[in-house]
Amino acid sequence: MGAMRNFWIYTLARLGIIVGVGLILQPFLGLNLVMAMAAIIIGAVLSYIFLGGMRAKVANDIENSVAKRAANTKRKSVDEDTEDRIVGDEN
Repeated sequence: MGAMRNFWIYTLARLGIIVGVGLILQPFLGLNLVMAMAAIIIGAVLSYIFLGGMRAKVANDIENSVAKRAANTKRKSVDEDTEDRIVGDEN
């Protein structure tokens, strides 16, 4: 549950930076596609610079989640085990 919380906090922080940059640029560029693209690019750069710790934490959470799923291999049921033995005997 903590991993998803970290992900959403990081996502909202990035979105907040982009919206903040957009609000700052809006009086100079107007409300148009150029302003939106500039806000996204500048916001992405600022996010990269200032949110490095949060990004590393989210990346670590994702890596741990993937490793945990890989480690939890599905156990064969009795039916699957029996089927494998029958198919193996026929070959």
